[in-house]
Amino acid sequence: MRFDDHGIAFTASADSTPNDPWKFIFWLLRPNVGRLAVAVIALAVAAAVHMTVPWFLARVVDDGIIAEDRGALLTWAFAMLAIALINPIAYVIGYRQMSLAEAAARRSTAVHLTDRLNGEGGGAASGEIVNLVTGDSEGAASIHSTVGHGLMNLVAFVLGTVLVWRINPWLGVVIGVGVVATVLIAGPLLGRLQQRWNDYRESLADLTGQAADMVAGLRVLRGIGGEPRFFERYRTRSAALRDSAYRVTDHSSWVQALQQAVPLAYISAVTWIGARLALSGAISVGELGAAFGYATGLVMYSNSLLGNAHAMVGTRVAAGRISTMLGDDSRQFEPVGSRAAATGPLHDPLTGFTIPEGALTVVTTARSAIAGALMRRLARYDDSEATWDGVPLNEYDLATVREEILLLDHDDYLFPGTVGGVVHTDADRVRLALRTACATDIGDADRLVADRGMNLSGGQRQRLVLARAIAAEPSVLLAVDPTGAVDAATEARIAELVASARRGRTTAVVTNSPLWIAQADRVINLTDEPAGSPVAARTESS
Repeated sequence: MRFDDHGIAFTASADSTPNDPWKFIFWLLRPNVGRLAVAVIALAVAAAVHMTVPWFLARVVDDGIIAEDRGALLTWAFAMLAIALINPIAYVIGYRQMSLAEAAARRSTAVHLTDRLNGEGGGAASGEIVNLVTGDSEGAASIHSTVGHGLMNLVAFVLGTVLVWRINPWLGVVIGVGVVATVLIAGPLLGRLQQRWNDYRESLADLTGQAADMVAGLRVLRGIGGEPRFFERYRTRSAALRDSAYRVTDHSSWVQALQQAVPLAYISAVTWIGARLALSGAISVGELGAAFGYATGLVMYSNSLLGNAHAMVGTRVAAGRISTMLGDDSRQFEPVGSRAAATGPLHDPLTGFTIPEGALTVVTTARSAIAGALMRRLARYDDSEATWDGVPLNEYDLATVREEILLLDHDDYLFPGTVGGVVHTDADRVRLALRTACATDIGDADRLVADRGMNLSGGQRQRLVLARAIAAEPSVLLAVDPTGAVDAATEARIAELVASARRGRTTAVVTNSPLWIAQADRVINLTDEPAGSPVAARTESS
């Protein structure tokens, strides 16, 4: 369990998450069951108090006003006031606990999603990531509000129905018939609404991904004259998304119409029947007032119950999308080991390639894709039989591997923020890392960096990514062509400074640059053996 900056506890274990939507919902609820139980009890008390106020009002009218009993009037009036004061206190307690539970679930879901998506190395579309981490995680976490409100509304509705029944059975029959009719009408509507929601969320994720791709490649699109074509395609898909939203709204409007019509039918029927019973003498004037009060409460709570059913549809859709992502075995690394960090060499049996401990190793190759795949295996981005100090990488705790082995690639993502925020360390280490990467020309720690480093040149972006990796101070740094976009003089200086800064720590750089080779403790050439045999590693110098 972790705690965020506000002291809210949330789970972020490495345990596999369910790939069934309902199981995922229960998985979300389980860590917060204590808070949710307190919330449900407090809200149920608040609802019960709210529904019993009309009963006290009936006592005030019948035993105090009509009976002209001053003592009874004051007694029941003060009793009604005292019971009414419990209501806001219980509401505050219930809502606070429910909100904390929901915040913890939302944070836990976001952490699991980002951990999984980071671990899979970019296999998910950007639009899908945005929608999962924002809208879907919030929608799934709202199950806490739905459960809390739903049980509160159910307690109030059942209690109100019983109290109405005690006044006169015919009034209770009206409520019972209304409930059955509502279920029969709303059930099919909610089923169709869920399918519409599924279609809409998938279309939204696709369109968001297309928009993100367009923004990222806008300069290229303008350069080749492809901007109008892509914009037209976006407008077409945006119109399709709008039509999908209209279809959701069509079904949603019927559910909302039920939310308004059914409660009004309750209050109309209860009031009309209650008035006739009062005129006939079957119930007292105070009981008529209580019946009207119960009916008013039932209007609110039955409306909310239908709203809870409506909200559950959105929650189910969001949980389905998240559980599909988290429960996909192809996105997981198995097995997840528990070993602590090692200090020995990294070895890849597929190529026979070994990175010695505490040395700067330069890897040369005519095929960068082969070297890139090698580095992904050694960083455990791809599952393999690679070993660390003679132990399979899969047996190490994944969080430990991520902390100790850092893979630096030329397409690493730069999030928007300041230079200091991107490098993500204290001010002194930011300055040192920038100097080591020859990136001081980018600016100081307060310089703003756009998403993906779009306001930087190719060389500046590459050097900032390198500075971020150096500042992290990993035990093992694996870098794929870290200086391919800089001039020769700068590259020579970077190679010298990095070799000095990383002296005594394990570093491997994939490059054909003689400037890096000049600084290397060991140089290895990756070659293709004849007849398509596996890639081989050959030591050139050491």
